[in-house]
Amino acid sequence: MANPRRSSKETGAALLITLFALSLFAILGLYMALNATTGLHISDNYESQTRATYAALAGLNHARSLLRGLTPDDCLKGPDGRFNEDSSYLDQAKNFRFRLPLSVLTAQAMDILNPSPDISGIPDDGLINTGFYDGTNGTVLIPIVGISQMVPNPYGAGEIPASRYFVKVTDNNGETSEIMEDSEDNPFVDGDGILIIRSMGVAKTISESTGLIARRNSVAVFETRLKRMSTWDLGPALVVLGTGVAPTLSGSYEISGGISPGVGTIDAAPEDAISLEQIVREAAEGNGVVTGGDLPSPSVLDITARIRENPDQSLLLNARYLWDFIRDQAPTFTDNYYDGSQNWIGGSAPYTGFYDSTKPANAPEQDPKITFVNGDLSVTGNFSGGGLLIVTGNFSCSGPYEYNGLILVIGSGNLTAAGSGQGIEGGIVIANLMNSGGGMTLGAPCISVSGNSRFISNREVVKMAIGLIPASQISFREIAGSDP
Repeated sequence: MANPRRSSKETGAALLITLFALSLFAILGLYMALNATTGLHISDNYESQTRATYAALAGLNHARSLLRGLTPDDCLKGPDGRFNEDSSYLDQAKNFRFRLPLSVLTAQAMDILNPSPDISGIPDDGLINTGFYDGTNGTVLIPIVGISQMVPNPYGAGEIPASRYFVKVTDNNGETSEIMEDSEDNPFVDGDGILIIRSMGVAKTISESTGLIARRNSVAVFETRLKRMSTWDLGPALVVLGTGVAPTLSGSYEISGGISPGVGTIDAAPEDAISLEQIVREAAEGNGVVTGGDLPSPSVLDITARIRENPDQSLLLNARYLWDFIRDQAPTFTDNYYDGSQNWIGGSAPYTGFYDSTKPANAPEQDPKITFVNGDLSVTGNFSGGGLLIVTGNFSCSGPYEYNGLILVIGSGNLTAAGSGQGIEGGIVIANLMNSGGGMTLGAPCISVSGNSRFISNREVVKMAIGLIPASQISFREIAGSDP
């Protein structure tokens, strides 16, 4: 007969073993669930951070392309053309954190499907825009709510934002080059052509909270510095660059430099006995009108020393730089490219842009273009255009013509002007490049100016033309952790 007491003990032991096993399996299941959740968080955070990074980089690329042709001060001040002039705000605007489009905490917690409520009240300073004009706000090109990167909606039809990027433009206050040109160090006035662009990428991730701080998004921030080179901002109406020059000046022409000399010469070989300034001045004696810079007529001045002191402009003395500019750089950013010699006659000439020098650069009707002619260019009869014109061969113009902008005759360096009309307002630079033993050197350009030709210096027009050239990226970094 079985012992009841022994059976009861065995039953109790079995129950304990069962409970232990169930507890073990429960703990194991909880661990597996926790491990899966952790893995999901890690995977989602990695994917989200990657999306945020690429969004921020896309913002930088977008900003750089949009800034071409825009006035830096318009972007610094925002579309309303105004900024808070209170001293405390100006001090804040000089702080590194002011460069952020929005705070990191706001970016982490916002709803990227509808960020407007989270960023209301943020000033419009630093938004890329076309500029305040005639009482009308400029058109914002990257809005304060950012630009969304769309993906197919996994929950229904259409698309939803997977990420957004926010971009802000600020000045490089406190730096020597900026203060030299902007003595007040105003954070809303650009002095040296250097702008700082920060792009913030925000991508949705698994929501979590730490105390009162909610985190719904991953955030990435990148910064780049862009510099508008002043290489071609030379001053005189006509600039001649080379080791010599062959000028022929006759007729009733007008060359006016305004506050600058009418003709500026840059001597690439100052050690020799050839004086470009003297050669041009002697050719201009008794012919036409050459004025400017409070100099006696004919107003011709050697500007080589000044050019050498400017890091950007000193590049003009490097024949390889000029060759690379016209062969490698310029063709990549031109609006109109023509390969081979061109003969443009009046109404049959292609459209080469429009620019009215009597109106601001951001006037709606302004439409300057970069035109590149890889070869000779001859224009005759009622030709007009505006922007930046680059000619690698001989450039000749006759009849009534008008061009508002900067003309670079870099290559053969031969200019023939025998026209009338408004002529060229802005500036023109002539340089002869020669291939000597496999290396590029500067030679002697040829200039023939006759008739009623007009070359009128206008620095604001030249700045407009230079602004069409994409700015150079001089630094790039990711902003992670502290923001010095």
